Amino acid sequence: MALTTLFGSTSASRDLISLSAIRRRADRLILALVWILWAITVVFGLLTAQTAMALIVASLLSILSTASCLLLPGKLATRLLLAFILMAYSALLIQLGAGGTEYHFSVFVLLSALLAWRDWKPLVAGAAVIAVHHLAFNYLQAKELFGIVVFEMGPGIEMVLMHAVFVVAQTIILVLMALRMEQDARSASEVAKLASVINREPGCLTLTEAHQASHSSFAKTFSLTLGTMRSTLMQVSHSVSQMLEDAQTLLLRNTSLSERTDNQAQSLAVAACAMEQLAGAAVQTSEKANEARGLALQASNVAQQGGESIRAAMASMVHIRDESLRINGILELIDGIAFQTNILSLNASVEAARAGVHGKGFAVVAAEVRTLALRCESAAKDIRQLIAASVESTQQGATQVEQAGKTMQVMIGSIDSLLTLVEALSLMSEQQRASILQINGSIASIDASVQENVQHVAQTMQVAQQQQRQTGELKTAISVFRLV
Repeated sequence: MALTTLFGSTSASRDLISLSAIRRRADRLILALVWILWAITVVFGLLTAQTAMALIVASLLSILSTASCLLLPGKLATRLLLAFILMAYSALLIQLGAGGTEYHFSVFVLLSALLAWRDWKPLVAGAAVIAVHHLAFNYLQAKELFGIVVFEMGPGIEMVLMHAVFVVAQTIILVLMALRMEQDARSASEVAKLASVINREPGCLTLTEAHQASHSSFAKTFSLTLGTMRSTLMQVSHSVSQMLEDAQTLLLRNTSLSERTDNQAQSLAVAACAMEQLAGAAVQTSEKANEARGLALQASNVAQQGGESIRAAMASMVHIRDESLRINGILELIDGIAFQTNILSLNASVEAARAGVHGKGFAVVAAEVRTLALRCESAAKDIRQLIAASVESTQQGATQVEQAGKTMQVMIGSIDSLLTLVEALSLMSEQQRASILQINGSIASIDASVQENVQHVAQTMQVAQQQQRQTGELKTAISVFRLV
């Protein structure tokens, strides 16, 4: 488990930019440097015939460093201990080099290595350790105790102060750099956390609200930018969803409108066909009405002629009746003459009888005259009967002709009324024909408008489908962002 923690196979090792991960990696880096220093120190010990001291001290320092990194990775105690161990290695190298000036350079190099943690505390601790080392070992060298050597040219407080000035100056610079690097690391860590949230799903960008407040200005700006982007994308997503719903609704409505328009166009086509047939029928009706008008006019003329003929027949029947009455008067006159002749013949017979033999011939003549008078009276009677029958028939004929004349007048009136109606029907038929032609033109115009509407609806449906497709593509494009 300790080795796993050391080599960073845990989940924390995936957070490569967080300050804690940086310091854990710095622990491993400094531990590697410690073991490199162990090798260098052992070599120097061999070269200076101080192998035992170099091996024992370097081994203790390296083992202590390894234990600290294994037990307390990324902790402040480990950083302070490793800072102490690095300065101890510098002191060991100075001791092995008999206080040579070039060995003092290791102090500055190893102090600079402490920047790996981006923490000012190990720098101050290292500077304090080297300061204590110089003071203590300068005192021991001055007293010639334990074979301690710090300065090749001999101990002296002025040398300690001179080295202290350089160490303090470097420490101040390194502390300022560490503070700046720590701020940058914190900013990078906060931004990395935000980025890890964004990229937590492969192939998607998650823009959820930040659960932890950012402290660095850059992270705050980045978080604010992400929040603005999230709000904008949420509005875009809502608008796209609304546009998709509207496009779907528009497509459905256009589809329904297209169906209704097609049905309307079909119905209008049927109506146009019916109107064409009606227009043809109206033309035929108008022609038939004109023919009926001509026939009614001819019938009216014939009826007028028949009325004139009946009136002439009535006049003839009146004339016949008058002549029959005159004949009847003549027959009455003949009847009177026959009656008087009969009386005269009777008187002649009476006188002939009185005359005796002398009046015998006259009596024969009187008898013949009487006979003729009787025959004339009988013939006159027969003629009177015939004339009476003829007068009666003439009277009936006159009455019938008069009745026929009245009927013909009624027929003439009816034919005149029919002619008026036929003329009105013909006029109405012409007006109906004109109206039907006008309606037919209007239907043709409506049909053209409906056809244009059909094309417009088809184009609108294409635009709606294209809008729906583009909206779907836009929704797919923004689907890589996770806003919840």
